[in-house]
Order: sequence, then C-alpha cells, then structure tokens
Amino acid sequence: MNVEEMRHALEMLGHRLSQEGLRGDIVIAGGAWMALVLGSRGVTKDIDAYLSPPTEPIRRAASAVAKELGLPADWLNDGIKGFFYGTPPQELWQEFEGLRVHAVTADYMLALKVYAARLEDQADVQALLQHLGIHTASAVLDIVERYIPHHMLTAKHEYFAEICVEGLPSM
Repeated sequence: MNVEEMRHALEMLGHRLSQEGLRGDIVIAGGAWMALVLGSRGVTKDIDAYLSPPTEPIRRAASAVAKELGLPADWLNDGIKGFFYGTPPQELWQEFEGLRVHAVTADYMLALKVYAARLEDQADVQALLQHLGIHTASAVLDIVERYIPHHMLTAKHEYFAEICVEGLPSM
C-alpha cells in the first residue's frame, strides 16, 4: 500500500464506522508509521495498528473496506499489539469522520524497531535516528530501555543498534 492508498483506506474505515453511528480509535506503528508519519518510505504491505476496544466494529468495517477497495483481508493488521509493552506513548495523527488515528511517538517506534532487530528494518531505524538526532548506540539503547524491559534485551539488540548507527551518513 502506498501513502495515498493507506489514507484512503483509513478514511473509508472511518466512514463505515460513522455510518454505524460509531467512532473508532486506532494506534499506528510499523511500516505504515514510517510512511504516513515520518514520510521515510513510500509503501508497506499493511497498516500495523492497535485497535482500541471494542474491536469487532473496527474489524467488520475493515473487512468491508478490504472488499470494496480490493485490499488483502489483513490490510489492517493488529498483530503489533503483541509487541506493545503497556500503553505506548502516542499522539493524534489524523482524525477522519468516524475514526481517530493515533501514532506512537518516534522514540517508541525506534524502540520497537531496535527490539525487533531485523536487518530489513535497518533503513527505518536509520531514518528514525536522523529524525531524532541520535548518533550513538548508547543513546539508542537508552531509549529502548525506556520501553522494553531490560531483562528482554540481549547482545543482539546492542549489536543491531551499533550497526544502524555505523551506517548513518557522516555529519
């Protein structure tokens, strides 16, 4: 999905909820966050989002939007909820008729990406580091430890932070 497709799908989701007399709230993260909030990438396969309860009306509306727009059934993917530790810090990103879309904060997004420690996320991490003005692995890990319990971090996370910082353009 590109940025326009994501915005349109979210607008349609809100419209469907509004038609039912409902208002939904979601919190976006992942690749959709990188594209919509930071503008650092053009496409992503889905919109990773935490759906605020009650979730069933949002799921039902998302299913209808998928059929109407020819999107995959899982275009609105709430699998990210398994990676949230507590309630993530967030800001209102966009409000549509029937839908408020919140976005996790940039430092929380950085923590999630570093914790995942996937090489395919290296460009996203580097975009976040530049956005946040971070230039050292220790500063990265300080942010990660604000949100991820220390006992869950390993040498893999430290190494990933180091390779991401090393790959930044020179200042």
